[in-house]
Amino acid sequence: MATKGCEIAFNQVDIPERKVVEIKAAAALAHRDTAYRDELFRQACSDTGRQSVEAAWALTHLPKSDIHFIGSHREELTETALKTENVSLRRLTLALLERLEWREEDVRTDLLDFCFEHLMSPKETYGVRALCAKIAYAQCRHYAELREELRQSLLFIDPATIGSGLKHCRNKILGLLK
Repeated sequence: MATKGCEIAFNQVDIPERKVVEIKAAAALAHRDTAYRDELFRQACSDTGRQSVEAAWALTHLPKSDIHFIGSHREELTETALKTENVSLRRLTLALLERLEWREEDVRTDLLDFCFEHLMSPKETYGVRALCAKIAYAQCRHYAELREELRQSLLFIDPATIGSGLKHCRNKILGLLK
């Protein structure tokens, strides 16, 4: 069931400031209206291009108090991140997953493998690589052998070949793994 007015009107050519205002307005409405939030989530996971990206973008602006909603959709978000070819949607779904707490029972080997693969890929964006490193750490921290595998993978990344944001993320996680 689609909520009336739930489609975010982004088909116009807008200046970036207006887009951000619209995204934040959609997130504020989603915070107040659970049906709207559910529809945004459905759109985000539908992987239908720009509308999915903008719905996921709005969800990343939900307040921390709505983390339970994101957590209740962990599986769908994971499936979307694993399967999408859209780099923006991948980054946004990973950003939502990164906000979650990862307990031992939440570890998914397919997501962990995905994170290791994309973390090490020089063809992947720095943002996705950093999110993969954070999610990998959140899952690996429960197991000594996985922590060591992550540490070795991060050490294999030459800091001279990556941007400052990914370098900072790499160094921070390496510090946590000591």
